[in-house]
Formats: sequence, C-alpha cells, structure tokens
Amino acid sequence: MLLDCDEQLFMAYKQNSEEGVEKLLAAWEEATSTQQEDPQILGTSLSPQLFLVNEEAAKNIAFSTARKYWGHVSGEMQLLFEQYGFDAKFVNERLSAFFYTQKGKETFFEQLFAQHTMDLERVIWLVFGKRLQITMPVNELQTIILYKFQDEYFMHMMYKEKAPFWHWLFAKKVYSLLIHRPLEQFTFLYEIMGHFEQSIRENCEHVDNFVNNYKAILDKCITYVDKHNPSCLAKKQLRLYQIVTHYCLAEGDVQKVKALITSFETEWRYSMYALTEKEKVLIAYILFHIANREQQSEAAIRYGEYLLEDERLNNYAIEILLEYRELLPNRKPTPPAIIKNYQLNYLENLYAVLLDHYVKMERYTDGLALLKEHVLASNKKIHTSLVQKNYSQEQFITIEAYVQQDIALHVNNSLQHIGLSVEEWRRHYYQPEAPYHIVAQSASLHMLNILRVLFVTEQFELFEKLMEIYKKYLLIDEHFENLRRFISAYV
Repeated sequence: MLLDCDEQLFMAYKQNSEEGVEKLLAAWEEATSTQQEDPQILGTSLSPQLFLVNEEAAKNIAFSTARKYWGHVSGEMQLLFEQYGFDAKFVNERLSAFFYTQKGKETFFEQLFAQHTMDLERVIWLVFGKRLQITMPVNELQTIILYKFQDEYFMHMMYKEKAPFWHWLFAKKVYSLLIHRPLEQFTFLYEIMGHFEQSIRENCEHVDNFVNNYKAILDKCITYVDKHNPSCLAKKQLRLYQIVTHYCLAEGDVQKVKALITSFETEWRYSMYALTEKEKVLIAYILFHIANREQQSEAAIRYGEYLLEDERLNNYAIEILLEYRELLPNRKPTPPAIIKNYQLNYLENLYAVLLDHYVKMERYTDGLALLKEHVLASNKKIHTSLVQKNYSQEQFITIEAYVQQDIALHVNNSLQHIGLSVEEWRRHYYQPEAPYHIVAQSASLHMLNILRVLFVTEQFELFEKLMEIYKKYLLIDEHFENLRRFISAYV
C-alpha cells in the first residue's frame, strides 16, 4: 500500500527516471500556494503535507503493507522454517494469529514506533520468538521506517524493486522536513540523519566522490536550518551530527572538523542548551584523535588524560555508540591479550595512543603509571607483574603462554594445536600479505613503547623478559632498530 504521492512519483520515475520525478515535483510546487522559500539543495522539495499521516493512518498503512508482503509463507521461506522444526501448518497459524488480530496490530506498531524500522527478520522474531537470517525474495518489501513529528507520522517503505528510487525518495522527504518543518519537531535526530546518509549513499553509487557530495549537501542543509530556526536542542544535535560526520568522512583532512568544533563550542558554550558532559567527552575524543593524526603530542596527552579522568570515556561510551555507531571502534576488549590490533577497540586504542605520546614527550613515569593503573594498557599478566612486583619465573612463563594463545587465536581462531599456529605465525607475520600482518604491526609498536617505559623507569626484570618475548614472536626489523637506537641513547 503506497501513499498517493509515493505512487505518482514512482510511476513518474519508472517512465522517465529522476528527471520525470523532478518535473512532477516542480509542477506540484507551482500549484501549491506557499510563500516558503525552497533552497533547491537537493532538487525540488516535497510538501510534508503530502506524506505525513495521522496515527490511525500510520497504523493501518504499516500493518496492511507488512501483512501483504510478510503475512504469508513462500515455498522458499517454508524450507527455511523447516530447518528450525516449524511445519507449514504451525507457521501459517502463527502468522494468522499475528497479522489478523488487533493484538498483533498493536504489537507490530508498538515495535515499529519504538525501533523506527521493521523488516522481515524482526517480524519473525515477534511472531516466533526466534531471530533467523532471512534472504528476502526479489521485488519484495525490505523495510518500513517510521518517525513521529508532533501529532503526525513520517512513514516510508523501502522496496527491492527500483531500490535506488525508494532511497532517493526517503532522502527527499527528510530533506523536505528539514526545510519546511521546525527543527524542534525532530525526535531521534541522530537516527533519522543516519538513515538519510545511508539513502544518499545508496542512491549515489554512480557518483565517484560520495564523501564530498554528502558533506556539501549536509553543510548547505545545516546552514539553511541554522538561519531559519531558533536555538533548540535539535539544532545543537544537528550540529554535533555534522561534526561527527565530517570527522568520520574526513579522509585525512581534519581542518574543517576543527573549524566546526571551534564554531560549535563558541555558539553553544553559554546557551541554555550548553554542552552536556557526554557531548564534551564526544568532542574531546575527536580532538584526541585529530591531535594524534597531526602528531601534536601535548594536545593528545591533554585530551587523552581528560577522557581517562573519572572514567569519562568509559562512562559515556554506550550512549555515544547508540547515537554514533561509526565513531567508536567497538570490538570487545581483550584484557588477557597483548598481541592484537589496538585500533579495533576505543579504550585499547586510547591507551596505546596515549602511551605513544608519553614516550614521544619523554614522560616515562606517566607511562609507567598508565601501565600500572589500567589493565588494557598492556595485559592482565604484565599488569599483575607491575602492580604486585611479581617477577618470578612462573609469572614470565604465564606471560609467554598468553602470547602464544593470542597468536593461535589470530592464526586459526582456535586454542588447539597452539604450537603449529605459533610456527605459522613466525613464518608469515612480517609479510604484508599475511592476514594478521596488521595485528603484528600494531602489537609490535605498542610492545616497544612498553619496553621503552620499562627500560627508562628501570623495571629491568620485566623489560628483559618482554624483550625476549618480543624477539621471539614479534620482531619487526624497522621497529626494533628504532628501539636499539633509543636504548643506545640512554646507555
């Protein structure tokens, strides 16, 4: 079931692609008696009155559309259900009980309203209580999207057939809401802008430089919105989204990001919507990595210590991840491991980068304190050795055993046949084509910084054992030569 405007635009698209749709939109705009400016940032805008609906209409359209496409079982889907022990009679009874009852309709809309998206996999979870990976048949409904704007609802369907059109139309609708509706009506702005970005990306596959195109569109929209909206929470959130987006899409150029942050802090520092602690942490995290990228060690240390103080980054990481999934690398931390890619977890990366800048600034005592205070700055056994001053042979054997386990997991993702995995690692880890070459590079650089700190602060027993382990399992000639010169300068 399509909205009238969606159906007309879809027919125009099938007949004459985007050009036909833009002509239809221009005709609609000319026939509409409105004095509101249309900045034409993303072509002709669409009047929100054409696609916003009331709650009852939203419930009926969403549920009837879902029932049409997901309320029956194809032969392909039944084969999948049978793999999970569900026969055809059981499946059809459960689907009927869901899609042909008021309770099913209410449950469906409650979930759609709470999650903002609905797809077949989520419907199966609602109906059967199981999460199954379903391959959607061709030309079928992919996703239903729903957001509330005051007393009205913005609902959009994504279909497999002519998928670029449905992404184009979604982006057009979000753009039109930004232009024609007060920004304070936007709820869950981060999510809707994430969908907006995804749809622009999906619809611009033929454009070589999506990054610059999207950033230009976003900046123009935000400039227009800033001009036509009073100060409000959503306006601040939109500016934060702009900063994060420019940072994530920076491709090495961070000057624009720094300028946006300066402007943002100046504008919002003393407003009634002053920065929250979480927002300060988010900005500090970005500036920390910019300082690292520019090798500004003093700034990197200042922001890094701020993020660690009172566990600020750790305390707000989940909230930041919920809003900006791409900002924080979120692989599960591995406290027992020393051989790993430190860029894959935001905390492990923070410790590795901060230690590197402590070394660069010759702040070795601070580096040692970092290793003693935070397990993830090294690993459990190294941390225990430092804190408890346990330099026994048994402890060193355990440290090496942990290193071997790390290697086995990287080579074969298994702790069986550790010896064979270690042999394979030692033959290949320094080769650029090896699948774990990046892991070896990251671990080598971090291990050598630990060794520098231990050497200068005279933790010689642990230094000697870790040096032995490094030479045995991680030796990279270029890195080791730098360490050799470092030690020679202190002898």
